[in-house]
Amino acid sequence: MYTFDTIVTYSRIDGSGKVPYHEILNYFQDCSTFHSESLGVGVEYMKKEKRAWVVLAYKVQIYRDLHMGDKIQIGTSALEFKKVFATRQYFIKNEDGDYVAKAETIWALIDTETRAPIRITEEDSSAYTEEKMFESIGVSRKMKFQTEGREQKSMVIPKAFIDTNGHVNNANYLLIANEYLPKDSEYNQIEIVYNKEAVEGESVVPYIHHEEDYMGVRLEDSVRTVSYTHLRAHETTLH
Repeated sequence: MYTFDTIVTYSRIDGSGKVPYHEILNYFQDCSTFHSESLGVGVEYMKKEKRAWVVLAYKVQIYRDLHMGDKIQIGTSALEFKKVFATRQYFIKNEDGDYVAKAETIWALIDTETRAPIRITEEDSSAYTEEKMFESIGVSRKMKFQTEGREQKSMVIPKAFIDTNGHVNNANYLLIANEYLPKDSEYNQIEIVYNKEAVEGESVVPYIHHEEDYMGVRLEDSVRTVSYTHLRAHETTLH
């Protein structure tokens, strides 16, 4: 397990004075990046090897809000490596040791030249220690909406949304999707399935799904041939 401590800064909060949920994903991303860097298999190492870890699915449970000045600890651990997929857990705790958020993710390893998935070898996983930090919250790569979805105005992916892997940073998909959720909506569980990489300059068409017990957002390419991501957000009782 890897952890780091920090204080919520003004630049992390939104107009409501709270840390928005896409910033929660950024905290998790920072933590796993620091983890890999500490083990000598970070960004520059992976760049040299022409490989990259890409997230395929996220499940996040949020237990309480964060505000400027809050002292927090972010933690992560590799959970399991298989031939094609890997899983990782995250948490954020407040200074009292209470959970602020938990998350589970599914990852794939890709060749950065072909953008194709590759098998995970012992060499790829040996730097990490597999450890379960809490009981699984059930991340899944399967997500299907029951309703047709209401098409929204398309948007073009800006350069600012792109990370060092050349595609939209995973937190920015949630940032985009949140623009299409009702302003008064309350949710504390988020599930995201990433289907295809979106890159700078691509035109993305959002579709809104009003399901029985959750809100959904689907982001598709402009010719409606493939979806970039599915997102499901809802309010649930967390323990």
